[in-house]
Amino acid sequence: MEIVGHVTDSEPSIFVFIDESGDLLPKEAGTTHLVLSAFITKSPSVAAYIVSNLRYSLLSRGFNIETFHATDDSRVIRFEFLQLIQKIREASGVTIGIEKIDGTTSKRLITIYIQSLARIAKEVVKLNVNNAHVTFLIDPTLDKKSRSEAKRVIKHVFSSSNQRNLIYFQSMKRDSCGQ
Repeated sequence: MEIVGHVTDSEPSIFVFIDESGDLLPKEAGTTHLVLSAFITKSPSVAAYIVSNLRYSLLSRGFNIETFHATDDSRVIRFEFLQLIQKIREASGVTIGIEKIDGTTSKRLITIYIQSLARIAKEVVKLNVNNAHVTFLIDPTLDKKSRSEAKRVIKHVFSSSNQRNLIYFQSMKRDSCGQ
């Protein structure tokens, strides 16, 4: 049997999990606000372990919880979730709130969404003093064309600071760090 490769310890990395609340519809047809939140950590497996343990603890106490979602969860669950998140070392968050004004089109909201992703990337660049590799995981709300534009804009932020990065669009619904 021939060994064709092996897994090695990865280099230091920062993981950025981005999810949104609200929608990309005009105010008249959708939500009044759009919020992007980023959870930034060097230890996603530690954060996922903590979140999973909270879920199992809640299940054992009679809370039927499959995933965490602010609009679905009770105040008790949100409070416990936030208390635990605060204890995760080497983690931070960035939240950008966008109030939709009358007449704002979906196209304009997509542009604002992409600009907000760039703002989050700039915050990550500031935090990344050790020039660690950065992996962005973004909820796939955008259409294919807009995702390409978002990647281009984010990559420009990192290339201007010589920081290596990967960008993926993946569902945050089942990712413990993305919830």
